[in-house]
Amino acid sequence: MTTYFTSKAPSKSGRRAATSIKDLDIDLSTVNTAAELQKLPPKNAKAKQDLLAKYTADFPKWLLPLREGFSLLFYGFGSKKALLEAFARDCLTDGGVVAFNGYMPSLNIREILLKLATLLRVCRGGNYKAIVEAVRSASAEARLYVLIHNIDGPGLQSPEAQHLLSELARCPAIRLLASMDHVNAPLLWDRRTAARFNWLYFDVTTYAPYHAEAQEMPSLLIGRREAVQSSNAAVVLRTLVPQAREIFRLLAQAQLAPDTDEEGSEGMTFGQLYRMSREQLLVANDTALRAHLTEFKDHDLLQTRRGQDGSDLLVIPIQAEALQQVIADIKDMA
Repeated sequence: MTTYFTSKAPSKSGRRAATSIKDLDIDLSTVNTAAELQKLPPKNAKAKQDLLAKYTADFPKWLLPLREGFSLLFYGFGSKKALLEAFARDCLTDGGVVAFNGYMPSLNIREILLKLATLLRVCRGGNYKAIVEAVRSASAEARLYVLIHNIDGPGLQSPEAQHLLSELARCPAIRLLASMDHVNAPLLWDRRTAARFNWLYFDVTTYAPYHAEAQEMPSLLIGRREAVQSSNAAVVLRTLVPQAREIFRLLAQAQLAPDTDEEGSEGMTFGQLYRMSREQLLVANDTALRAHLTEFKDHDLLQTRRGQDGSDLLVIPIQAEALQQVIADIKDMA
């Protein structure tokens, strides 16, 4: 018995067994992984085609309640992007159609509001509430179908974004249809918000691969951590006092200055930020500034890095494009 287990034991001198992904000799880069997944043969193709044919036959059943003022919400496993775009192309011919990719982390409620105001040719100035009221003033004859792929996307999950979308759904000129994929997406709405949306739910399980949606997601195999998104930053900053938002804006503008590298690795020292904050009467002493910085760090909006000269630099861990959006959002909060 002892001889058997001894013979089966791994050799101490040889290479140890592959017990984790990192021990395997495979390329897990995002590009290579996506290419390999594309080579997988499709399964149950005939059953999937029959499902799509069934849903296509239901297009008239979707169109009638949509025209009568209901909002349509589509759920079920599998990508619904191609199906809903086919519905919009074939059936929504009595008005304009605009589609938003809610699965894109960069999409936010501000972009949606401004786009709708532009298409309906109404006033685009003022705050969010003013834009919604301008859209509400548009005539019902100027019908505009709004398609949101993944209304539960990362940039639209805040209560404010969902509230504004529900107000848009009540506008005479707007007809809303959307998809969702997260099992807990209905928890985004309280009873009042859900009532404003006036949803009709449709199960459209397609089993289609999430090709477009997955392109915006970090690879779970290589464990890549995405930077804090502008939408999340805006939600946090909206809860802070105006002085804190202005201090964050100073940091952001300095980080985006032309003399910094494109990665944004350079930042400001505490002394530089304190001097600028005092000049603009944002803080009375360094204790107040440190309190604001601690709050930023608690929400993962600020990091401290060692500069080339050994000094501690304050850096916002957000990519340049997203950081520009944060600055624009701060201006809208004023």
